[in-house]
Amino acid sequence: AQKYQKGLRSVFGEKMIRSWDNLYAVTDEYTDKWFTSARACVAQQNINVIVTSGSLIPSLVKCLLFRLDDLFVYSSWEVGKYQCFSLIKERFPNVQFCAIGDGWEECEASENMQWPFVQMDPGPQRFPGLNLETLGHYISVVY
Repeated sequence: AQKYQKGLRSVFGEKMIRSWDNLYAVTDEYTDKWFTSARACVAQQNINVIVTSGSLIPSLVKCLLFRLDDLFVYSSWEVGKYQCFSLIKERFPNVQFCAIGDGWEECEASENMQWPFVQMDPGPQRFPGLNLETLGHYISVVY
């Protein structure tokens, strides 16, 4: 937990950090700046949570690699997305929520929670157009 809190820069050597920075930049470029866009949205919000269907440790490693180590991470591996969403709503009762994802489970769970859902397209032309204006539109429809 302490290593996760400190981020990968406290674990990697200088050479590995350069490789990681290059990989991040190439991946961001390949996804039409999805990382840049997502980080801009995340930076503007107060509470940011990732709910993953993967097991927790590999998901935490992915968050570190994608520089999302400042977020709360829940694994729905055993309980499902709806249960995780319910726990998050219970923990943060006075917050407006918006789910973002590419699967049916988070879509269905957000519908059951009466939260807006932004569908991400994992196809080859995958630029999601994710920005604060788009998120604001989805949130204003529900809230």
